[in-house]
Amino acid sequence: MTTYSLADVRAVCKSRDAWWTVLLVDPMACRLVRFLASRTSVTPNQVTAVAFMFGVCAAACFSIGEWRFMALGAVFFHLGFVADCIDGKLARLKRNGTVFGLWLDFALDQVRLVMCSFALAYGLYLQTGRPEAAFLAGVIIAFDLVRYLNGPHMAKVRKAMKERLVVALNVAGDTRGGRVRPSAKEKAEVRDRIRENPSTREEAQRGLQTGFQARFPWYLRMRQRLLARRIRTHLVSGIEYQMAVFVVGPILGPAALPYVVGVFGTLLMVFESALVYKLWMSTRDFNRAMRRIESREESRAGAPLVR
Repeated sequence: MTTYSLADVRAVCKSRDAWWTVLLVDPMACRLVRFLASRTSVTPNQVTAVAFMFGVCAAACFSIGEWRFMALGAVFFHLGFVADCIDGKLARLKRNGTVFGLWLDFALDQVRLVMCSFALAYGLYLQTGRPEAAFLAGVIIAFDLVRYLNGPHMAKVRKAMKERLVVALNVAGDTRGGRVRPSAKEKAEVRDRIRENPSTREEAQRGLQTGFQARFPWYLRMRQRLLARRIRTHLVSGIEYQMAVFVVGPILGPAALPYVVGVFGTLLMVFESALVYKLWMSTRDFNRAMRRIESREESRAGAPLVR
């Protein structure tokens, strides 16, 4: 059986992650991954199942409503999140992850979220006797749903802009003899070269951030400091929101729980809105960059660049 070091484990950690994960989870998770990978035959899917069982235990404790059980549920939920971080690291380290494992991890995460949300609402109703406590589950899920729907689509838009800009830069650089109308096959060949040449991708990335960085010069400095510790600038993401709702809130008690949901749900929306604003600025940079490329090619060949 292969023996792994902590350096091996840290090498497969995400280059950017939530501050809660980096500071409060990874120190423990990396050591557990090293032990599991070096001393056992545990698979990532088995760890995913353990994470879900911790979530079931958390929901059972939340549903009782008493502070001591809610605090215990918070511990179970955090342990489940630690296990949820372990399965991905273990899969990348041992290279034994599967496509089904990706689906299983995602599906059980969503089931755990819904289950714990309704359990918290029911426990709060038992403690307060107020029927409106039942709406808490819907509020918790709604905040997380906005984040869930917004994030992947923004990533898709950013990726599409970057790919189009990178292809345009490479096609413009490869233009010969005034020919500026590349075929689909030629564009595909350019994309293949791009995968082997990260410098062009970096150039495109910088081109999509010039407007935002010019307006907020302090952002780049803060981002560099955070990335030096692998912490992403989205300081209140879905992870921090869920940890606040299912860990901090229950520990503070039933009376504080609705306020924790409201405050961190609002912070989540603020940071999501900031991401949307940054994306809007990137679309403006993208349009300007594409127009510059078109103008350069028109002056060189006397014909518009067709994308």
